[in-house]
Amino acid sequence: MSSFDYLKSAIKQQGCTLQQVAQACGMTKGYLSQLLNAKIKSPSAQKLEAIHRFLNLDFPRRPKKTGVVFGKFYPLHTGHIYLIQRACSQVDELHVVLNYDELRDRKLFEDSAMSGQPTVSDRLRWLLQTFKYQKNIRIHAFNEQGMEPYPHGWDVWSQGVKSFMAEKGIEPDLIYSSEAQDVALYREHLGIETLLVDPDRSFMAISGEQIRQNPFHYWDYIPTEVKPFFVRTVALIGGESSGKSTMVNKLANIFNTTSAWEYGREYVFSHLGGDEMALQYSDYDKIALGQAQYIDFAVKYANKVAFIDTDFVTSQAFCIKYHGREHAFVQAMIDEYRFDLVILLKNNTPWVADGLRSLGAPGDRNDFQQLLESLLIKNDIPYVRIDVADYDQRFLQSIELVRDLLGER
Repeated sequence: MSSFDYLKSAIKQQGCTLQQVAQACGMTKGYLSQLLNAKIKSPSAQKLEAIHRFLNLDFPRRPKKTGVVFGKFYPLHTGHIYLIQRACSQVDELHVVLNYDELRDRKLFEDSAMSGQPTVSDRLRWLLQTFKYQKNIRIHAFNEQGMEPYPHGWDVWSQGVKSFMAEKGIEPDLIYSSEAQDVALYREHLGIETLLVDPDRSFMAISGEQIRQNPFHYWDYIPTEVKPFFVRTVALIGGESSGKSTMVNKLANIFNTTSAWEYGREYVFSHLGGDEMALQYSDYDKIALGQAQYIDFAVKYANKVAFIDTDFVTSQAFCIKYHGREHAFVQAMIDEYRFDLVILLKNNTPWVADGLRSLGAPGDRNDFQQLLESLLIKNDIPYVRIDVADYDQRFLQSIELVRDLLGER
């Protein structure tokens, strides 16, 4: 006997056809027929409710099941994602609670190999972006400041968590965890049934500690939304005809990754008819903004490292050269965008006139090189200068510098 025979009887008693019911409830006749004959394993609750409403029947609602996952997510990795996805498929509503503590998190960073410390905002953004299309997942942040660090201090922590969940209106039926040692403690201190998901890491053999110590070795376990945080950026700068654009292309190919082309050249072609002598002071903020967008795109899709053709210091140098003063917006971008490695190519390769360049005289080239170096020093930007003029040797030296940056030697 089908569990929906009572619906069949109600339809018959009210003298309705399947087509009438299906049309009134926003479904096909075929779907309704399969539903009534229990051929659909997980029928839509919304459609079931519509059928009951049309037939003036009480809809038998089941109690909402709520789950919770706690974690530092320092950083978020695919093991966390697997835990959260398993949990959210078993409950109607899942609350993911990011636990943070400024002192503890700082210590984790200091003991790691990470080049930067992820903020609470970074970690919240990773979670929010990763699960933004799953409407039954809610993301929260809980401040553990002043509580004894894990795995101690369960009494104080549990009291704080209880207050936090009460404030947020979270009434969990289940806690989901991958830590076997925490199950009994969750049950004891929070009184909530706790389920384990992949405690042996047989499906996702990864931990936050492993990523913190060697992010590039565990690159495949870092989610798409988190990878840009770990991407290293390498800027190639130099004067006209120093070979930086060709070098960026070659390095991006070698390291199988992305690059950000020099937006200024594109701007001159698209907005100034291809003659950089038409540049005005008011153009430099637009060039800098375009360059920033190119950089952001390259970093977002990079494979561990992104190569940048021309930085904001170079834009500032051209502004000074052509207009006799610095540009405030360009300076703001210099302060905002700091690259992990800046390679300055000495301007001692053959100068090639391509219709855009105007600083081909030896004196001009030398003056521009000195201006670049003075701006790097003024802005406290470390850099490595490659002086060799041979293109192949420049390429090999650049490769070794990048490998050092990535810890590959």
